[in-house]
Amino acid sequence: MVIYQVLPEDRDGGAERIPEYLHKEFLKNGFESFMLVGEKHSNGNHIFEIPNFESRTLWARKILSVERKISNHLNFRGGWRIRELIKFIAEPKRILKVWLGYEDFEFPGTWKIFDIAPKKPDIILCHALHGFWLYDRGFFDLRAIPFISQRAKLFLTLHDMWLFTGHCSYSLNCEKWQTGCGKCPDLSLPPQIRRDLSHKNWEIKRDIYRKSRYYVVCPSEWMRNMVEKSILKEGAIEIRVIHNGIDLKTFYPQNKEKKRKELELPENSKIFLTAGKSLKTNRWKGFADFISFAKILSDEFENLVFIGLGASQKKEVEKIGRKEGNFIFYLPFEQNHLRVRDFYSASDFYVQPSVAETFSLTTLESQACGAVASGRKVGAIPEIIKDMENGIIFSDIKELYEKIKKVLKDEKLYNSIREKGIENSKKFDIKEKAKEYIEFFISALEKQNA
Repeated sequence: MVIYQVLPEDRDGGAERIPEYLHKEFLKNGFESFMLVGEKHSNGNHIFEIPNFESRTLWARKILSVERKISNHLNFRGGWRIRELIKFIAEPKRILKVWLGYEDFEFPGTWKIFDIAPKKPDIILCHALHGFWLYDRGFFDLRAIPFISQRAKLFLTLHDMWLFTGHCSYSLNCEKWQTGCGKCPDLSLPPQIRRDLSHKNWEIKRDIYRKSRYYVVCPSEWMRNMVEKSILKEGAIEIRVIHNGIDLKTFYPQNKEKKRKELELPENSKIFLTAGKSLKTNRWKGFADFISFAKILSDEFENLVFIGLGASQKKEVEKIGRKEGNFIFYLPFEQNHLRVRDFYSASDFYVQPSVAETFSLTTLESQACGAVASGRKVGAIPEIIKDMENGIIFSDIKELYEKIKKVLKDEKLYNSIREKGIENSKKFDIKEKAKEYIEFFISALEKQNA
């Protein structure tokens, strides 16, 4: 069996880490595995970049080459207008549609994915198909799904809601995605659109799915419940829940004192960690609430350290609260798994204040490393954590404060939650989750041959 995984890039975010884990497990189980990405950053010989740039017209390639060469010189106020103008000159029809509010599906390399890797696929497993954070604001032409699904078994793993909304990756409290979007309450939710064509975008996606046949993998029951109500069900042969998995050979408890020395963190403080890409600017991560929580707790307790791993380009330390010995560390995002493990192991608590969360790998990874994990009551968090048993669930900062205060004052309770959290993380071993994927693949192929 030959497996392709399609994803935005081979860097180290959650949507990229999961495919890499799965790739290794697929190989261990005797299958051939390749990864097709919108942007390639590593030297892996199993990774191939989708040739979107090379598949554009000669005119577009020449103009866009100029834009890329001078882009670093356009980082001034209004520089984006020059960049937009150059892109418009290169591909006027494409950019005009974006200005009008359409989602951008003009990624011609998508239609060549069967010709990229050395062998033709039996299975194509797709992740995070918007890739809106990439340089080109995307990488995949959704209109190719019918074409792809006719030539291989197509599986869609959902990392957010984008495949069934009019533009956003999380709708928060809006439920218009169930009935057609339109009159969007927030066009700025990423991936943002310029004008409100959310209903038209929703219709385009619906029509694509009606012409397709695919399998859907949901990392949580929360996500499956939404898919069952969405346009994505239109072409779904089967929908299964397969929780995301973590590598238990990488994430396990380390010596806390040793790791604090290595990371130059205070040895006698209670340490609270939160982590993620672009914490300060990512609307989903809830970092402002983490800061608010830090301020409230620091007014009552001494010797507290709060770490935002991914909150700054360089290390910054600030005093916080009225009590002595309380600090907040703003640290760069860390891509090295072992380094991230060290931060988890050095911490007493992990806080996941996200306002939207499809699964939350970091919550499980932190549990596996011995931190007491807490998460907002959104998405799949209640499926991962049992409140005050193996972690902490909160609806708002006040509730988090009250529960953390209780745990801080009760060492026996802290140790109990910590130990049960470590045990809980073992249920999500990536080896077992990869086997669930393989079983799903084999089931689909057997039905085809029956």
